[in-house]
Amino acid sequence: MVTVELIPGGSTPPDVSYVVIAARYEGGWLFVKHRRRGGWEMPAGHRKPGEDTVVAAVRELTEETGATEFIMEPVSYYSVDTGDGRQYGRLFCAVVERMGAHTDTDEIEEVRIFRRLPRNLSLQEVMSFLYKVARQHNKGLKV
Repeated sequence: MVTVELIPGGSTPPDVSYVVIAARYEGGWLFVKHRRRGGWEMPAGHRKPGEDTVVAAVRELTEETGATEFIMEPVSYYSVDTGDGRQYGRLFCAVVERMGAHTDTDEIEEVRIFRRLPRNLSLQEVMSFLYKVARQHNKGLKV
C-alpha cells in the first residue's frame, strides 16, 4: 500500500528527492505519457545533487512539456511511503502561457491537455492525490 501525505505548512523535510508540477494550459491540465511506466502523469522528476527544488521544477516542466513561458509557485512538500521507507517531494503549480516541443524524448512519449484526471495513470496513488491538492490550490484562480 502506498501512503501519500502533505507535510504541515512551514516544515521542510530533510531530503527532497522529487518535484511534481501541476501545470494549467489552455483551460486544462498538462500530463505527460511516460515511456517506461506507460501511463499519464504530471510533469515530475528527481532533483540533481545540490539542485534547488525550484530550479528542478523549472527544468522538469521545460524538458518534459516544452513549456517556454510560465509562472510557477510552490504549493507543499509531501511524503510517499511505499512500505520501503518514506521519500519526500515538493508539489508546484504552474500556469503555462506558451509551449514549444518537449526535449525529454527518452522518457516522455507524448504531452496532452486533459480537462480532468486521466484514467490511465502511472503512479496512481501519488498522481491522483497531488492532482486533488493542485485543483484545490487553483480553485478561484482565473487561468
